[in-house]
Amino acid sequence: MTNLRGLGELSRAYLLQARRSKTAIFWALGFPQVWLFAFAFIFGPLTPGGVSYLMPGLFALTTMAGAFFGVSYLMVNERENEVLRRYRLTPVSPVTVVLANGVRSMATVTASLMLQWLLAWLFFDITINGPVLSIILVLLIGALAFVSLGLILGCVAKDMRTAPALANLIFFPMMFLSGAAIPFFLLPPWIQGIARMLPATYLIEALQGVMVRGESLVEVAGPIMVLLVTAVVAAAFNSLVFRWESSEPINFKRLVVAIGGLAVLYLAAALLAPAMRMGESPAQEPASAPVERSRLTQQMAQEEGQVGRSFGQAAHEPGVPARSVAHIDP
Repeated sequence: MTNLRGLGELSRAYLLQARRSKTAIFWALGFPQVWLFAFAFIFGPLTPGGVSYLMPGLFALTTMAGAFFGVSYLMVNERENEVLRRYRLTPVSPVTVVLANGVRSMATVTASLMLQWLLAWLFFDITINGPVLSIILVLLIGALAFVSLGLILGCVAKDMRTAPALANLIFFPMMFLSGAAIPFFLLPPWIQGIARMLPATYLIEALQGVMVRGESLVEVAGPIMVLLVTAVVAAAFNSLVFRWESSEPINFKRLVVAIGGLAVLYLAAALLAPAMRMGESPAQEPASAPVERSRLTQQMAQEEGQVGRSFGQAAHEPGVPARSVAHIDP
């Protein structure tokens, strides 16, 4: 427990710093909502299922942006401004610094996701087919996984000039290949195969399962397990690549171990994880649907025939005026 000395105090200091910074509040809470309204107005009318179907991808975009542009930038900025160097003179350990940054980032990313959910419900009346607690749990697990990955990026990036380039290099391929920006069922099969090696794909699959398809947590256990293992492995690798100062050289052996470990994880996930159900078009109906529709049509025809025979019998009964029969509303 000596490695975690000062974790509570440092976490509270980071949270207070984030609350007092108007710029940080705007980029953490305000800017992600631009994605919501842009996607809703541009892609909502064109997508089967509307904004409700787009929400898992939007949640994934918010989580990725908060991790790769928010978490990593804060770590690099503190290193450049020699804040971490001052921490080095205290009993605070690298694990404590990483975890405190993780606590701050989890709080801001979670707050941004909850605000996005609220605005989507208020402005676009989204439909949720699963339990709210299950959705919140998946969002928290996804945020934990991506915050851990963002911390690795913050430890590796040398300065604020290289951090945006590395963040964009990771963010945009995940954005377009995982189904976050483009619905997964529209992607070619070979791209879907590549997407199985991206963590964002498993977050969207889990969110679509509980939000759109109404599945239980057990039914999306595969994607959730990938996200949990990502969080644990990435958190462990953070201690390998952590640096106190910008001038401190990167340990390339440790960096190769971290990247190689993550690569093995996602390769195993691509080979062993179950098929992605989000590859099915939301407009695609099950095979039994035409049969059920035919039965329903026959039943309606039989009922209409019975109504017609009843009218015919009523018209021939004595005491029933023809005008009253003609005006019966079927």
